[in-house]
Amino acid sequence: MLRTYFLLAWRNLLANKLASLINIVGLSIAVACSITVFLTLRNFWTLDDFHANGDRIYMLEYVQKHQDETRTFGDAPALMANALAADFPQVKHTVRVERENVTVYRNESVISEMITYADANFFDVFTFPLAQGSPAALRDPSALILSHDMALKYFPDQNPIGQPFTVLTGSREQKQFVVRGVAADFPDNIGFKFALLTGYHPVHTALKNQDWSSHISAVFVELHPRANIATLARQMKPYMVRYNARNPEKPIESFVFDNLRQPAQNAYDVDRRPAEANHPLISLVFGAIALVMMAISCVNYVNISLGGVTRRLKEIGMRKVLGGTRQQLIGQFMIENLLLCAFALAFGLLITELFLIPLFNDIMTMTISLNVGQNGTLWVFLIGLLLFTAVVSGAYPALYVSAFRPTVVFAGKLKFSDRRTVARVLLVGQFALAFIAVIIGVALTHAGKQWQNIDWGYTPDNALVLRLTDSTQYTILKNELGQLPNVRAVSGAQSHVGESMNSQSVWVGGIEKQALVFDVGPDYPQTLGLQLAQGRFFDPQRRAENTQSVLVNQTFVEQHGLKQPVVGQSMRLDSQLVTVAGVVQDFKWFGSGAERPAILRPAPESRFTYLIADFEPGRGPQVATAVTRIWKAHVPTMTPSWFYQKDVFENFNTTSRKLSAGFGVLSGLALLIACMGLYGLATQHFVRRIKEVSVRKVLGATVSQVILLVNREFISLLLVAGGLANALCFTGIQLLLQQTQPFTGGLRLGLWPYLVANGVVLLTAALAVSVQSWKVATVKLAESLKNPD
Repeated sequence: MLRTYFLLAWRNLLANKLASLINIVGLSIAVACSITVFLTLRNFWTLDDFHANGDRIYMLEYVQKHQDETRTFGDAPALMANALAADFPQVKHTVRVERENVTVYRNESVISEMITYADANFFDVFTFPLAQGSPAALRDPSALILSHDMALKYFPDQNPIGQPFTVLTGSREQKQFVVRGVAADFPDNIGFKFALLTGYHPVHTALKNQDWSSHISAVFVELHPRANIATLARQMKPYMVRYNARNPEKPIESFVFDNLRQPAQNAYDVDRRPAEANHPLISLVFGAIALVMMAISCVNYVNISLGGVTRRLKEIGMRKVLGGTRQQLIGQFMIENLLLCAFALAFGLLITELFLIPLFNDIMTMTISLNVGQNGTLWVFLIGLLLFTAVVSGAYPALYVSAFRPTVVFAGKLKFSDRRTVARVLLVGQFALAFIAVIIGVALTHAGKQWQNIDWGYTPDNALVLRLTDSTQYTILKNELGQLPNVRAVSGAQSHVGESMNSQSVWVGGIEKQALVFDVGPDYPQTLGLQLAQGRFFDPQRRAENTQSVLVNQTFVEQHGLKQPVVGQSMRLDSQLVTVAGVVQDFKWFGSGAERPAILRPAPESRFTYLIADFEPGRGPQVATAVTRIWKAHVPTMTPSWFYQKDVFENFNTTSRKLSAGFGVLSGLALLIACMGLYGLATQHFVRRIKEVSVRKVLGATVSQVILLVNREFISLLLVAGGLANALCFTGIQLLLQQTQPFTGGLRLGLWPYLVANGVVLLTAALAVSVQSWKVATVKLAESLKNPD
């Protein structure tokens, strides 16, 4: 019986090549999107579960109150690790982890990396197999263990073991390491990882002089089997008291432990959490993408199947007359659908491997891979997806078609008004989803362009920024660069706008506020070109006064409620009383132009890590050449690292473009599926109206009148779908912009993205039916009217 069903299904696919092709292509695209989403969500849902003892590994976190807001932080006090290991027998291991941004100078390139300092028992707690070397290397302060990716990046054609590796730390200290190990390739579902790993030793500057006020990136705790974490958590109060005695301004409310394998529900909301945590919104967004694509494809299938039902009326009637039961007809149609879905699944796997996975890995920081042979859960998902697709897309057509009565079929009295109503509703829903996808894609592209063109608050085109590697370099380089005819001004900074800054607490009127703090040279604002709104800039000649002065931006004044006159008001920053010397206009510090309260305060030259040169318009290449020449004369062992200020947000812009491109591809696929379904549905619709059109032409109807007649229903349905989608998108985007205003800044989309998206969808839909519309409108009357069908 099954063999007969499959044989009939194969013959039916061949007999209806166009409809079968449209269904297979549409379903394969949706299946590919669903597989990609599954791979992504599986990684998020199983983050770090590959560690053998993951159910007993916990991160120490603490809870504080900030302005009546309770927040949890993951950067634990450094001394808690030794205290836990010494005082609690249920604790098997504690591991301290600290991270630091470093600069790697390699083969004429300057690359920013992250180095991780970890205790020697790191590999006893975590399951990170080494492809080369020994875990004992962490006992040596000069030993370095590379991740698999770092080994390929810096030693692509050689053995890394024994190779020297030099980095420049955040404190501008040049450190020489030797590679003693290489980790095996990390799994895809990794949330806690390392790039460069070395031992946790006090000889490293970042780890010196730690006390109860010192915080590090993480303190991990591994318990003995059957130990109770709740019991340990209840015994943490004495350490909270000890910490608060040293930090009365920021007391801890409580310590909490969060499991690495099964994190708390609010783990994604923990500030400075050392391991990545799944955000529910990610699951929602990716799940919605998969459901939208599957919905569009399944609606396509249902529409086309119902649209082609008239071709199979006699077949259905004859089968029932010859004794076929409804259950047998349902089985036949479901087998046909299952075969079609199997082809779609095979093509979907191909699309996933060759197209969607490379696209996703290029856009996202997390990587996914399609290891079918080594992944049992993926096989379960694929089988489930095949059955789900077959049932959802084929159940209604099978039940509907199998219910026809032979007497009604052969008498020609069968009516399809109900089916047409269902088809209209499905088509509206299908194109509404396509409209939504395209609107989102166009809106993201428009947002990226708007962010790129936003006013910076200064002119970035004439500034070159040089990263310094030593505190003694600034004075020498400034003196030589200042003598160049094309350089108008030179200044320095410890933290540079667009490149680095610190978020710190500032007390205004006794109330704690948050602000971005930029430590800069006294002439930095003028060199960069910031605009003064009130007061004055720093005076390079009044150094003592500068140390007690700050500049604030307009957003600081507005959000923190400073009353006029602002100049002269006092506030406390880092336990120091400072006075507002001036107010600068808001400047772009982040790629999206988000506005945040900001403070500029003077920093000594000995702490400068950046040199900023303001040059004559159009003289950038000459200044860059001079900078390189001067640098090599004084620092011959290192390659200079510099950039134009206009390019400081290029990484953000690149990410924005990639994200827009990714959604653009998804919206294009959604539109392609919808238009393929429209093409198939329109083809069937036009065939049924051939004789009607012929009669109308005989009675004098023109080509334009015929085209309008046969497409009138589709036009009205598309307009309804467009209106529904635009209303939903406009409301949703406005709510989203309100919720994400701290990130999106003053982004305003207006009507332009909606007009473009609607134009694209309607034009594509018109092209999808244009060929068939023309064929119907220009049909030869003699042939159509004598057609015996």
